[in-house]
Amino acid sequence: MEYIKSRINIIVRFLKNKGLLSMDLIYRFYYMNIFGSKLYYRHKIESYRSCAFCMHLYYDKVIKKYVCSCGEYEACASLVPCIVPDPTLMTGPSYIEEEEQIPWLFKSPCLNFEVLDSKNYFRNFISSNINGSVTRLEALEGIMMGSCSGGIPCHICATVNKEAYTRCRYISKAGETGKCNIIHDSLGQIYNSSAQLPNVS
Repeated sequence: MEYIKSRINIIVRFLKNKGLLSMDLIYRFYYMNIFGSKLYYRHKIESYRSCAFCMHLYYDKVIKKYVCSCGEYEACASLVPCIVPDPTLMTGPSYIEEEEQIPWLFKSPCLNFEVLDSKNYFRNFISSNINGSVTRLEALEGIMMGSCSGGIPCHICATVNKEAYTRCRYISKAGETGKCNIIHDSLGQIYNSSAQLPNVS
């Protein structure tokens, strides 16, 4: 793994120095080859289940939302809690906030859940909109690993629930360790307690 990581770092540095890739493309390349494979195997070992990684979830380009083909949940645009750039907006703000619904990452998987294989594991996070893909991948990294681009992902908690963020007693400890070990569980509790979206069926 360290050998592969070293080789990828050399390739990324070369492409960056030559100006052949944008920073977003470099991050996406690094993410998929280092963090992506690491997260997939961790999830596999832990038998992690989330609608965001289910083969029945797909993006509907017409309604611009992710849809469960089994009809368990209503269509929802949010995979993870974050603010995603919308390239279709020609005027107005360049970023839009995702809907105030429970993101697919935190919905309870139904009995139809089938995990995506390693090659397609991040299928729902990747799109032709590079900026949007990187934003979602960074949010996922922050939630799963407790750090995002070397920083503590407090901004994610703040966008979900400002009171939970301001009352968090873990911030100083996270600052010392350089990452937050409770963000995934904390966000899960916030969404479970609010329970804004019941199952459709």
